[in-house]
Amino acid sequence: MCSRTPAADVDLPADLSAARHGRAFVRAQVCPEHSGDVLDRALLVVSELIVNAVEHGQPPVRARVACRDGVLRLEVSDGSPQLPRQRTVDTSAESGRGVGLVATICADWGVREEEAGKTVWCDLTA
Repeated sequence: MCSRTPAADVDLPADLSAARHGRAFVRAQVCPEHSGDVLDRALLVVSELIVNAVEHGQPPVRARVACRDGVLRLEVSDGSPQLPRQRTVDTSAESGRGVGLVATICADWGVREEEAGKTVWCDLTA
């Protein structure tokens, strides 16, 4: 079990500074059991999820970190009902790799439709 609070949430600004705030939030919440490589992957993934929420979603943007049974769960919510999708991207494209990156780095991921928007979640393990 995580030695810190098992779950925490934060509201984020609906601009690109949100990624910086989200990384700081994750860094402050992650327990020692998830330091090192897991933390590095968590920071990369939460940045991607937050930037996607800001660029393709709608306010409000919110992040959540939860730890249970050795699994670090990251969640990013926004107010848009449009669901993310994994797609094949041309090698010269500047964007479009975010969901594939999350799927590759994380043990599992998914999307929950919410009453007002959606939550993209992913699980990281050591």
